[in-house]
Amino acid sequence: MDLYVIRHADAGNPKEWKGDDADRPLSLLGHQQARALGEAFRQRGISVGAVISSPLVRTRETAEELLRAWPGVAGPEFCDLLAPGALRRRKLSRFLAGMGGQSLAIVGHDPDLPAYLGWLLGTDPEQVHLEKAGAALVRFEDVPGKGEGTLAWMVTPEWYMPPAPPEPTAV
Repeated sequence: MDLYVIRHADAGNPKEWKGDDADRPLSLLGHQQARALGEAFRQRGISVGAVISSPLVRTRETAEELLRAWPGVAGPEFCDLLAPGALRRRKLSRFLAGMGGQSLAIVGHDPDLPAYLGWLLGTDPEQVHLEKAGAALVRFEDVPGKGEGTLAWMVTPEWYMPPAPPEPTAV
């Protein structure tokens, strides 16, 4: 199985958000990041059976933007195990294995998602960092499990985002 592990895109400064953190939406940059990641996947011919997301607004919006640029992919489906503080590694691995298919994508939160990534790779979870809108591909001979994964690649938004236009200069 191939598992694409994706951290939600930029959702602004949580200290500036006045509502419930579960309702915090993506920023404009976050929408651009998620769409650009979906476009990069599409351009490279990456295909998955489904995108599974935490039910929180910023992860839902990340998954939805990904799918706008990545047609033909099922989802988003929502899994409470991907919500902050709810991750149960073995239970999530069983859930993903039960989804079947050769390739899935999950969208979640820091610090749970990088910790899960470290667990899958059999490394110290404290040593794994996944940027906002970052993605990693982990490959398994069979199904996800502790130390069973091989990291194929990991990217940050700088890799797939188009460069910003240059600032105008005064003449």
